[in-house]
Amino acid sequence: MAFASRADLLARSNARRLANLAVPADMDMVPDEALRAAIAGSDLDIFTPADQAALALALEAIDKALADADALILSYGIPNTIQTTLLARLASTVALYYLQGAERMTDDVRKAYDGVIDTLKAHSRGDLDLVPAAPTDPAPSGDLVIISSRPGRYGVADIDDEVWP
Repeated sequence: MAFASRADLLARSNARRLANLAVPADMDMVPDEALRAAIAGSDLDIFTPADQAALALALEAIDKALADADALILSYGIPNTIQTTLLARLASTVALYYLQGAERMTDDVRKAYDGVIDTLKAHSRGDLDLVPAAPTDPAPSGDLVIISSRPGRYGVADIDDEVWP
């Protein structure tokens, strides 16, 4: 089971950007609605054979990027049975990074990818748990934490009453 689908990737990006990243550079660009239709699994017979060939290669590139993103997330100890919107977002961010490629890399895409890696590292260290609690897990205990503090040393002053030199 994948962490993100083609539709997740489209929802977190847009058809034009995905087409620019996934359609091979030596092929003509496909219309935005063609990529949306291909991702939705619609019939592509209304598009030209050249568009259909470009769409097939674009979907192959998208699927490879999503599979690579899944492999990266799995390498940080997250089970492949977990489906959350956060993991879909993380996988989509990584897939977009892979689709971007080194020659078209931007600082924003690199920073987003680095943020995902930091999140996955925090999960593997145990600082953050990306796996939601199972329905069979025990409920958190009713223990409360009480935080108290000493009163201020000099009391509370109202700034409006103060006279400042």
